[in-house]
Amino acid sequence: MPASPVVQRLARYAKEEQDEILGGGDDPFGVAYAGLTWRPKEEHFGVRAGGRLVAHAGLVRLPLSVGGVDTEAVGVGGVAVAPGMRGQGLARLVVGAALDHARTLGPPYGLLFCRPALVPLYERLGWREVGEEVRVEQPEGTAVMPLRTLWTPLGEGVAWPGGAVRLRSNPM
Repeated sequence: MPASPVVQRLARYAKEEQDEILGGGDDPFGVAYAGLTWRPKEEHFGVRAGGRLVAHAGLVRLPLSVGGVDTEAVGVGGVAVAPGMRGQGLARLVVGAALDHARTLGPPYGLLFCRPALVPLYERLGWREVGEEVRVEQPEGTAVMPLRTLWTPLGEGVAWPGGAVRLRSNPM
C-alpha cells in the first residue's frame, strides 16, 4: 500500500466492488441474522491499493424523527476494509472522507448501525451510541433495529436530542 493512501469518490459501487474488498459471500457484513431490508447508499468513497479497491464507505440522506421532531441525518453504511488491509487506518480514512462530504449536505447528524463488536472502533472515530431504541421502516411495517445505533455531530455544537428514534426509511 502507498505510504499515503488517497480516498476517491467512486462513480460506481455495486456487488462486484464489494466483493473486490470483502471477497464475496452471502453475509459479508455479518448482519443477515437481523432479517432487515437495507437501503442502498447514494454516494461512495473508496481507497485503492495496487489497483485494487481495499476500503469503502457509503452515504445516504435519511429522514428520521427523534422525540417526535422530524429531522434528517446522513447515514453511513457499507463500511468495509479488505481483510488483509485491516489495522492500517483505512476505516478512519474512508469514514473520515465520507463525513467530510456529509458535513456539506446540511443534516446535523451522522448515523450508522453496526454489530456490537464494532462499537469500540467507531467510538475511537468519535461516534457515540444512541441511548434509545431505534425503529426502522421495513416492507412489512416498522421493526426495532437489532444492531447498535451510533451518531456523530456534523456541525459545531450539535447534540443528539432525547426521545424515541424512528428512521422513516429502510436502514442503510
